[in-house]
Parts: sequence; structure tokens; C-alpha cells
Amino acid sequence: MKKIIFTALILFSFTQLFAATTGTESAANENTNGVDRYAIFIGSNKGGKGREQLLYAGSDAQNFQKTMTEIGGITDSNSYVLIDPSKEKIDETLNQISTKINTSVSTAKRSEFIFYYSGHSDENALLLGDVPYDYSTLKAAITNVPSDIHVVILDSCYSGNFIRTKGGQKRKPFLLDDSSVVSGHAYLSSSSDNEYSQESDEIESSYFTNAMITGLRGAADTSGDNKVTLNELYSYAFNDTLSKTESSKAGPQHPNFNITLVGSGDLVLSDISTAEAMLSLSKDAKGKFIIRNAEGKLISEINKVAGQPIYMALPAGQYSAVIIDEYSTKSGIFLLEKDNIYVLDQNSLSSIKRKNNRVRGTTYDEDDILPIDDLEQPTGNRSRRRYESEKIEDDSDDDEILEKPNRPGKSTVSEADSDDIQFTDFTPENMSYTHISVFPGVSITGGGKDYTLASIGIFGAYDKNVRIAQISGLANIASGSVFGLQSAGLFNTANTIRGMQDSGLFNISGNVHGVQAAGLFNISSKKMNGMQAAGLFNVAQEVSGIQAAGLFNCARKVRGVQVGVINIADENDGIALGVFNFIKDGMHHIGFNWDTNDRFDWFIQSGTKHLFVTFGDSLDRDEISSSNIDYNNLTHVVYAGLGTEFRFWFSSIDLEFLQKLVICPSLYPQNREEFRNFNFTEYVIPSFRFTWNIISGNVVDLGVGASFDLYIQNKNEQAFALTSHKNGLKGDNTILYPSYFIGFKIK
Repeated sequence: MKKIIFTALILFSFTQLFAATTGTESAANENTNGVDRYAIFIGSNKGGKGREQLLYAGSDAQNFQKTMTEIGGITDSNSYVLIDPSKEKIDETLNQISTKINTSVSTAKRSEFIFYYSGHSDENALLLGDVPYDYSTLKAAITNVPSDIHVVILDSCYSGNFIRTKGGQKRKPFLLDDSSVVSGHAYLSSSSDNEYSQESDEIESSYFTNAMITGLRGAADTSGDNKVTLNELYSYAFNDTLSKTESSKAGPQHPNFNITLVGSGDLVLSDISTAEAMLSLSKDAKGKFIIRNAEGKLISEINKVAGQPIYMALPAGQYSAVIIDEYSTKSGIFLLEKDNIYVLDQNSLSSIKRKNNRVRGTTYDEDDILPIDDLEQPTGNRSRRRYESEKIEDDSDDDEILEKPNRPGKSTVSEADSDDIQFTDFTPENMSYTHISVFPGVSITGGGKDYTLASIGIFGAYDKNVRIAQISGLANIASGSVFGLQSAGLFNTANTIRGMQDSGLFNISGNVHGVQAAGLFNISSKKMNGMQAAGLFNVAQEVSGIQAAGLFNCARKVRGVQVGVINIADENDGIALGVFNFIKDGMHHIGFNWDTNDRFDWFIQSGTKHLFVTFGDSLDRDEISSSNIDYNNLTHVVYAGLGTEFRFWFSSIDLEFLQKLVICPSLYPQNREEFRNFNFTEYVIPSFRFTWNIISGNVVDLGVGASFDLYIQNKNEQAFALTSHKNGLKGDNTILYPSYFIGFKIK
């Protein structure tokens, strides 16, 4: 026990030393801009009764905070992120910041406070679920924060009303640089006093926040000084938000402002020269630049003209780019390295073939060049109230579908799921409130409309789009989307499910946002956001959530959990729990150890670095080296467990919790009756294994470590009687037996 305590103290000391070093470095950098900045970033997805749940308000707040921490001069200690907070929690955090400012001993020239909110609101208040926080009270609470400058950014419907409440009027903006002595406020809102604010599934963000973050990272730097000022940011966010929402069904969105600052110069909000890495859009490059990270998330979409370079501050890592200009479309992958600048232009990427789309009502030669606008994907919006994208099907022979996807209020249409049929404005002409059928296509009453509220099939049902439920004895077919429940005795098919799809045998769908459950198997040919559960297997392209099956799960990309006997994925950024885990970017190790208890150990590890599964077998070296092996008395220690990996430099550490079972054929039951009465717990050993892979390469790991087996009095004495253990650490009713080993793993 003393050895364990001693080891723990050493590890704790190293941890404290690392924390102290990091803290010293952080403190040294805290006032590099001569300004102390404090901030609250609030994301409230809950709209309360009668309002839809938003999808991206929380992530908008986190992404804004991440950007301001990286290049906006806000330290982690001065930054507060609140997701779905109560009014009391916001007030409590405002008081914390006020106390921090009042007690600060900083020598900075001034203090600044940034208040960011993304979520629901109406004409009078922010809406925190069912609790309103009225604008006048909020403005007073923000004003009470004792900072020299208050910057308020509201991304919500009708947020322009915050600017119109008592205490604000538009003046010519006198801003500041960090050498000025100034005070005042700057209020930015995502929309005017009578407009919706909108978010989109394609960018997984609101348009306004996405424009603000893109601008802060460099797109708004019109002066070319590698700094983004408040004036530059507002101008960029206004133009970008308006251009992406002006054709929206929710209506164009006009960001608003009120700035009353005393001073001169410019208020610098971000300094992109401090970024971890830089992306440069070259001086001569022109066209639409679409940048995504390694996970495929849209980072920025910039319409660039030739004549001036644009620098973007981004974290180091792998990115992809698509450039669309008047004559070509090019794409490719590039790597941003720390402290380096990567120059991106048309010559950096490879050309891709454009699609020839038919245009109704006009003709053109194949050699004609379509303008850039004809190449854009349709825009799907979500505002604080919901509409869905609308597909208009033509009765002609063309296989084409014209789309106008939009919705007001913060609401959503997935542009990645551009084949979806989503919400729309229902009319009596295109809606069947009830549809009763015998077989698919054989109706008793209702049917034949684009939308069905509820559909019931005696044996089967066919509908285009269903909004509450589609239920039948055998099979359901929906050529469009189902928002609600699709349930059948045998199988279901649909283009998109937003809700639940369950059947006795199998389900097939394009996109699933919710639950897909079947007795045999589920297939989601596009995205699965939620849970797939099946008796045999699940298949999906992309999974964000859980895949659970009795036999195997298969997906291209997983952000979540796979649970099955066999799990297969190209990428898994979460957890794979199974006997066999074939994760292309995960762990596939075969290992061998020799320990001080004179045992030879072999094992396999599979899964992800976050959590992997271990199966192994251990044998006594003397028994297997004997010329006469007595297989009836050969003692095996088979084991299984879970582990996690920590990688650093050229080394790694494995921590594993294992359950060992001691097996000796001559002592185990020989018939069913003995087996039924046999006490296996006497042969089980709880164990913990620590491995330091001193050299961790691409093919082989060379490591040393320690394993700790736990003896429990009157519980597992038989297991320890059959195995050799040395130098135990005694407790009251337990003994901890350590052993030390050396070994290697083949990857």
C-alpha cells in the first residue's frame, strides 16, 4: 500500500508542476493587449411552450467563445459559457464578473465586457425557456458591470428592440484603439425590431453568428492590418447576413447597431496575427471560397475579389476547400501547420466536373457557362419559428425537383440533406388530414395529397409526406419525409425521418433525426442523428449518437457510440464497444508480455483511443516450456476488460480495468449438473493494468508496466490457489498483488 501511495504522490507532483507552469505562462500573456476583457457567452436552445427547440444556439455560444479566446484577447479565466441558463444564473454570473473587475489588481489601461446571447427572444425580452428576461432589466444589469466598455451582441429574433429601449440612440461611432482612454457601449443585434433571426443546418449555426466568427477570423479585415475592428466586423456581418437571407421565406435579416463610445481610433476585437496558424487567400484569387474542417463542418464561405489578400486565423489541422469562380470549380485538401501561413489559390486545388442541370423554360448550349449563382446550393434556414424547405414536384416527364427551402423564426432545414422534404405552409388543397388504406396505393379514404397528417394502413400505406404518424400492419412507404412516427409490423421506408421509425423486421431511410428501431436491421443511407437499434445489424453513412445491434454496426463516420459484437467504421471520434472493432482510424493491437509472476501473456486490443476493449490469455511459463505439457492441468488465465489510451510525444500510456478468470480443465465441471452448481466467482480476479509504451511507433510499441491483482478473503481464494503471486500488499480483508512486465504490441 505504501508503494501505491508513493506512486500516487509522484504523479500528483508532476500534475501540479505542469499546472503551475501553464498558469505562469497564461498569466504572462494575460495583458498583452493592454486591455482586460471579460465575457459571457450564452446559448439558449429552449424556446419554452409553443416554440421550437433550436439546434445551434449552444454551439454558436461555444464557437464564439473559442474564437475570442484564440484571437480576441479573452482568457479562459475571464470567460463564462452558459448553456440553457436560468435568469438567476445569468444574474449570478454578471455579479461574478463585476466582483472580479472590482477586485482586479491588473495594470491594464481599461476593462471591456462582452455579452453574447444566441437563442429565442420576442419584441420585449430574451426568452429563457418559459422565463422572459426583459430588455430594460437586462440592459440595466449589463450597465452595472463596472467595465469601461460594454459590447452587447444579440443573435435572436426582434433583437433590434433591445437597441430601441430606453437609454440608446444612434450616434456616429467614435471607437478606440488600445491606447485610448474611453468609455461607452456598443450594441449589435442580428435583426431589426420586427425581423426573424435564422439558423441553417448546412453551416450548423445561425447566419449572423457565422458571419461574425468568419469576420473575426479575418474575412472582415478590409484594412489589411491583421486586426478586425468593431466597424469592420459590423459591416461584414451586415452584408454577409443580408446576402444569405434576402431570398429566405422568413424574410431578409438586417443586423442593427447602436454605438456610443467616447474616444478616437478603432476598437480592435480580434488580432489574427496571434493565431495558431494562418490561411491566406492570395491576392489574385477570386470566386467563392468554401472552407471546411476535417470533420466536414463549414468554417467559412467567402466571396473574394481579386486585388487584396485575405488572411484567416484558424487552429492548426487539416481542412478542405472548394473554390467556385466564373469558369471552374476546384477542390482539395490542405494542412495548416502551427506558426505557418498556407497560401490558397486556384492553382492549389484540382478541377472537378460541374453538373449540367436542366433549366425549365429556357435552352442553352452545353458549352455555355452558367453564372456562379446557378451553382449555389439552395439555402435552408431556421428562424425562431419554423418553416421547412419546400419541394415542388412537376408533373412533367423531367426527373427534376425544384426547391425553395426556407423557414423563419431561429428554425431549420438541413442543406446537407437537400433531398429532404421538410416543413411548409400547409393548405387544405395539399393536405389530407386522415388517410386510410388497405395496401400501399389502395385507399379507402383520403390520400393522393402532398401531405398527410395521419395515415393508417390495414396491411400497408403509401404517402408522400407525413406529419404525425404513419401506421400499418405490414409495411409503410413514404416517398418524402415523416415528421412523427412511422410504425409497421414488417418494414418501413422513407426519404427522411424526424421522429421514430420502428418495425418488426427492418427500416430503410435516407436521413434519420431521432430513433430507428427494428427486429432485424436498420439502414440510413445518409445521416443518422439519434439512435439506431436492431436485433442483427445497423448501417449508416454518418452517425451522431448511438448505434446498437445484436451482431454488427457499420458506418463511415461516427460521432458517438457503437455497441455490438462487431463494429466497423472508417472514423470513430467516440466509443466502440464490441468483441471485434474494426475502426480504420482506431486501435488494432496484438500484444505480448512477460511478467515477474513467471507468466507469458498475449492479448488483443481494439476500439478507439478514448475506449478500447481488451481480450487476453495468460499461461505459466514453466508449464508451456515443459517437454511434456499436461493439457488437463494446464492453467489458463483468460481476461477481458476496458481501457483508455493517453498519447504524448512519441510515447503513450494505457490504463485498463480487467476481469480475469482462472481456468483449469481438470477442476472444471464435467457435466450439466456440476456446471449448474459450480461457483465461478471463486475463480475471478479483479485486476488493473498500467502500461507505459516507451516507444510508440506506427507499427510496434515497446513498453513496460505493472499489473495489480486483487485477492478478496472468502471470495476468490481458488483463483489465487491455482496461480502464482508474489509480494502482496495486505489490507483488512484484501491483498493487492503487483507484478511487473515488459512486452511489445504489433499494430
